[in-house]
Amino acid sequence: MLTYKNKQPRALDRASLDKLQALTFEPYEVELETARNLFLFSCFTGVAYCDMVVLNQEHLFTDDEGALWLKFRRQKTNILCRVKLLSEAVRLIERYQSEERSTLFAPIAYSAYLVQLKALQLRASISIPLSAHVGRHTFATLITLERGVPIETVSRMLGHSNIQTTERYAHVTPKKLFNEFERFLSFTEDLQLSL
Repeated sequence: MLTYKNKQPRALDRASLDKLQALTFEPYEVELETARNLFLFSCFTGVAYCDMVVLNQEHLFTDDEGALWLKFRRQKTNILCRVKLLSEAVRLIERYQSEERSTLFAPIAYSAYLVQLKALQLRASISIPLSAHVGRHTFATLITLERGVPIETVSRMLGHSNIQTTERYAHVTPKKLFNEFERFLSFTEDLQLSL
């Protein structure tokens, strides 16, 4: 009987994400820089590669307060996703806007994207193997859950069909553990222990 190891998903920590953001590129490294920026967009939005490469202007909307959002249906689950765009994601969209194509980003083949991610991992000296999915896990863990966004909200943003899928993304980092314990202590300050 075959057994499959249930691998724990991997997410970048803040230091690794910073290393990727700090990379600089030569003019001839356009494809490598594009791959890095697509990966960063995934880290800041949670959007999967297959959805990211088909996003267009129709998927963007501005709310009453002037914030830019993504609204799209995930190809995998057909679930409607709404993600408020962080400034980093907005800058990436603005950088790649072009009248010459309908999509938000320049096309890059999935196989080429994976090769470029491996090159980026080596160049930035990141220990976690980069894959298209690591960006989503980074968004779930580092960008949202670690900052106190409820897992139910993260689940909707990622377009998961059930909360159990999102729970695989919910790494309890030391920072999150510390923050949650501090929050717990603040709730219990008024309680008196009577012996």
